[in-house]
Amino acid sequence: MKRRDFMQQAMAAAVLGLSREQVGHLLRADTPPLPSDALYERDPEWYWAEMRRQFLLDPNHINLNCGSLGVCPLPVIRAVAEHLFASEAFNEPDYPWWGYGENEHIREVREELAQFLGVSRDEIALVRNATEAMNTVCNGLDLQRGDVVVTTDQEHPGGLCCWQQKEARFGIRLRYVKLPLPPASKEHILELFDRALTPEVRVVSFSHITTTTGLILPAREICAMARERGILSVVDGAHAIGQLPLNLREIGCDFYGTSPHKWLLAPKGTGVLYLREAVQDRLWVNIASGEWNNKALKAYRFSNLGTCNLSLLKGLLAALRFHQQIGPERIFARQRQLARLVYDGFRRFSRAKLLTPDHPELWGAMTTAEFAEAEVERVRRALAEHRIRVGGGGLRLRISTHIFTQPEEIATFFRVLSRALEA
Repeated sequence: MKRRDFMQQAMAAAVLGLSREQVGHLLRADTPPLPSDALYERDPEWYWAEMRRQFLLDPNHINLNCGSLGVCPLPVIRAVAEHLFASEAFNEPDYPWWGYGENEHIREVREELAQFLGVSRDEIALVRNATEAMNTVCNGLDLQRGDVVVTTDQEHPGGLCCWQQKEARFGIRLRYVKLPLPPASKEHILELFDRALTPEVRVVSFSHITTTTGLILPAREICAMARERGILSVVDGAHAIGQLPLNLREIGCDFYGTSPHKWLLAPKGTGVLYLREAVQDRLWVNIASGEWNNKALKAYRFSNLGTCNLSLLKGLLAALRFHQQIGPERIFARQRQLARLVYDGFRRFSRAKLLTPDHPELWGAMTTAEFAEAEVERVRRALAEHRIRVGGGGLRLRISTHIFTQPEEIATFFRVLSRALEA
């Protein structure tokens, strides 16, 4: 190894707290290439086994909780690390470099995200996660005492608590749609929303995919129903980007927040907020800096948060390109193929109550089952002993499946579950 390369890797190891081998993964040119399309056509299981080499997952652990945090592939980690080291040379133009104004790097990220989501760059703001996106909308809207906001009883705290605070602070009223566990059909869900969206409702706020059970709500139909009645629609899409094909223009929502660090496998601390151009002027910024009221900035006004972490945004761009290089449809199909293994596996246990609907329109890559209290405590202890990470709280186990998930890992999970239930 050349002295310069040795010193670069040694410095990176010291700064990042990684081993020399791990740093080599980030900085070497011989990072494993993506498996070929020809291999996918010839042997799909071998293709996905080869894809696992793109991730730094510990072979002694099983991660079945992508619904909480995704796993960045090597190209994403490299993009972050390379920009971090390159930027600290301080050889780029001064302002706008790390925030405030929109530099060429931020513009590139917004452009490609907008194309991916079927909207314009002027409707995309970059934030840290879906929680920040939802709070930006909730706290930016002028609502009066007594105005009603409709939401559901299966919201994540990141998309619900901002409305609950607004209720406590300003006297708005929250109305909850109680979603069945599981719902019988899409039509049943729409009927519940139809009854809830009465004339005093100003906003409907709901999850595109619920964090509790992985239920996919009929977002396009709900947003159309709201638009017809003059109601603003706010969608918590934390789980959607990377798990569903998304065209936000077709969905017809007014606002949409999402967390690419989950299913798009982007760096933690990257988020996206879509603001339909026609309603942007109805929103105040939460964080006021220079140009806070410059409406000509359009959606970028809500990204103008001061100094940002541009290295993470480089990683977000790399994650988007990684997703597109593999192919969204191929990824979605694999996620659901593995989710079917989970669903069918749970069905073999009479004591497991499936809360996720077995319907292609209502179910994606997260599957949730509920157990008796004594049983779930035994199961959680057994999973911890075998270093298997799952999601869900209380009596529920939620399993997330992504392209790094191996069928053998799902089989191992069910072997541990079976032994724990028989104990």
